[in-house]
Amino acid sequence: NYVRAVLLHTNRLTGKRYTDDPAIMAWEVANEPRPMRAAASEVYRVFLQQTTALIKSIDKHHLVTLGTEGVMGTESAELYETIHRDKNVDYCTIHIWPKNWSWFKDAAIGDSIDAIIKKGNDYIGQHVAIAAAIGKPLVIEEFGLPRDHQSFDISSATSLRDKWFGEVLARWQESVQRNGVLAGVSFWSFGGEVRPVANQVFWKEGDALMGDPPMEEQGLNSVFEGDSSTWTLIDSFIKKTK
Repeated sequence: NYVRAVLLHTNRLTGKRYTDDPAIMAWEVANEPRPMRAAASEVYRVFLQQTTALIKSIDKHHLVTLGTEGVMGTESAELYETIHRDKNVDYCTIHIWPKNWSWFKDAAIGDSIDAIIKKGNDYIGQHVAIAAAIGKPLVIEEFGLPRDHQSFDISSATSLRDKWFGEVLARWQESVQRNGVLAGVSFWSFGGEVRPVANQVFWKEGDALMGDPPMEEQGLNSVFEGDSSTWTLIDSFIKKTK
């Protein structure tokens, strides 16, 4: 009922149903769906398969994906490959979270940046191989890193984040140039003109909404409109990849 309600909703401003709206690129079953334990793998697979089939039966115009983090949240590479072989899944996804996955400790990003980059490249490579094997595109739909020294001062440097972003964007650029399966990247997250509340770590009701979810420190992974070095970096890759 929930899926039908969303897909068949009519936008009151455009008069278009979501099933017919070209502003929508894709439907994602869930954000980071996980089986949570090996014993639930088959139920997980069936749930995803039934849901993608339902979406495709209602909407013939849009792409469908699962929204997984990759092997990290899917118990095994074999299960990740199996669920993405589904005929109703149009492309694969991964997320990469060095902080959440303990690729560095506390604020010691600088001491670990080379290891972060290596682990990130290995993770991307693992999933590129799987996507190539099943003949579907791969999108890195979430990747991020805190500011240098994990600072929450928006005037602080982002040199380590920029270095990490540059590595991911370079992998994407190389793939596009040789018509590879790594088809898209999307950093997390755009903070725009919103600012964290001073001397307050987490979101409270009434605060402006940021890309950082309420249970995480506000401004932790946000890229603000004033982070010029990051925007210059992203823009340079877009121009080179056109």
